[in-house]
Amino acid sequence: MTSRYLGAFVLVTALSAWTCGNSGQGGSSGGAGSSTAGHAGGPTGAGGSTTVGAAGSKGTGAGGTSVNHTGTGGGSTAAGCMPGVTGLQLTDCGYPTGTTGLASVVFNESTVLEAVVPSGGEPTATIAVFYNDEHAMTLGVRQVVTKDTNGTTMMDFPVSPLPSDPGTVTNPMLGTTMITGDYSGLDVSLRPMWPALFITDTTANPSSRTGDWQSGGVPVGPKAVFGSWKSAVRMVDKTVNPPTATITPDKDPAMNNWNLGPGADPVPAALMGTGGRRGTTAGNLGFGAEARFVVSLTTGHSYRLQVMVHDGDQLKVGGDSGEACILYCAGTSSGGGGSGGAPPPPPPMCPKGTMACTPGGVDPASCPMGTTCLSGCCVPSTIIP
Repeated sequence: MTSRYLGAFVLVTALSAWTCGNSGQGGSSGGAGSSTAGHAGGPTGAGGSTTVGAAGSKGTGAGGTSVNHTGTGGGSTAAGCMPGVTGLQLTDCGYPTGTTGLASVVFNESTVLEAVVPSGGEPTATIAVFYNDEHAMTLGVRQVVTKDTNGTTMMDFPVSPLPSDPGTVTNPMLGTTMITGDYSGLDVSLRPMWPALFITDTTANPSSRTGDWQSGGVPVGPKAVFGSWKSAVRMVDKTVNPPTATITPDKDPAMNNWNLGPGADPVPAALMGTGGRRGTTAGNLGFGAEARFVVSLTTGHSYRLQVMVHDGDQLKVGGDSGEACILYCAGTSSGGGGSGGAPPPPPPMCPKGTMACTPGGVDPASCPMGTTCLSGCCVPSTIIP
């Protein structure tokens, strides 16, 4: 099929908050044109070429590519916005910040996000997210088990099974996507267990993060998944005080490596060589996947795109989850200029008794005491409301 990714602008998680543009400066840990092999500079990076850019050995020139997840080179703010051009990346999206609230949550598995590849913009943009790890990606929570003094109950939720290995599913079922209550599909840190995309329009404010998960942004689910995945079970124990929740992923399917199956976007070439993540042979840890998101963006606007996934073991404190962010300037679906765009999404439908916080609601910081702005709603900030 026709490739959706933007050749020279293939991105691998490492992104810094700068406005989209057509020029940039080198990384903070090296002089202009001094990057090591595997760190491609942007087409107009200061002192660099398309293969050796303005970056240090632990950074990338503006608009460049990193294949090793090894740092966050500096980049200057550039005026204007060139459709189809993507800025530097930050593996952790600039978090954690502070010691309380969602912004204090640590993402300890961001390296499972190997690449984020946006393209298009009008009428729709496609964001291809490439995952690779030693366990299959978690697609969602298929069952919630609740335990209280009256006994144990179970409730099932549909998660698209792997039809083959590798597999392809469009409009995948993501299990429970509730954001509050016993049957929520969140991890113990209140993050969606399903692959999620969060969007912030940064045209008026290049440093805005209002659409991030940490600010209560509304998650967008994938329109297609490819490769390998599995589901998980959420256990809620209400016999203890406070109640606790645990996530147990299913067993892994057979390894598919980087074979993503029919209809998948080509795996970026930078991920297939020996410069892959953690220095592994061919940049492969056994289980590869692509989650493809399709959204409406306004032509010529700048966006901060935050993606979030969970790996397949969930052994670390707070849950094993990764995030990555990119700055993207929307073009048209064919890659050129254009006009028009979609209106902003409506405020989310929040659970009864709660209020919307963003977008279209109160400021996230103004949620009532004891609640957190999560997925656009002020919901109780305890694990079990």
